[in-house]
Amino acid sequence: MGVLNIFFFIFLFVSTAKSDGETYRFLHTFCVQLNALPSGQTFDTLIAAMEDCIEYGTCVGVKKTGEDKYQQLLRLTGYAFCETCTDYYLLDKTGGLTYPNQPNDLEAVILFAIFPIGECPTSFDVDGSLCRGRGSITADICYSYPSYMAPQHDGTNCYVYQKQTVIKSWQ
Repeated sequence: MGVLNIFFFIFLFVSTAKSDGETYRFLHTFCVQLNALPSGQTFDTLIAAMEDCIEYGTCVGVKKTGEDKYQQLLRLTGYAFCETCTDYYLLDKTGGLTYPNQPNDLEAVILFAIFPIGECPTSFDVDGSLCRGRGSITADICYSYPSYMAPQHDGTNCYVYQKQTVIKSWQ
């Protein structure tokens, strides 16, 4: 239970960025390491990285990669608690939505980042009622998705629940 209380605390710091007159929230995830891929160019300011992230549809956040250097994050698979982590900013794509049975207050933000567009994570295709990973999604990567997505690796492919399946389980 103490871990969940820490999780709630770490997301209290919110940064905002604007694009086309809209304001977007980025949650500074103290003590949490986001399992995501840093990608693309580096930026000299956090705001510049956030504004560019907003324009890139599959960007899930920003990571500080050096002294005054920031980079976009893609393909979030989950997170891990890390006492010394202070370098991650998660883009909140929920539009304020929460669900009565979600695992904790902010898990919806994580879910919407794992599914930045569509019913399946980036690099996954719809396969019946599931999402099937394309390419080289290893078993380690597959099992880094949260347990509520029921990740399964069959030796070749990774399968997870579709976004709406997870949301229905939280309603």
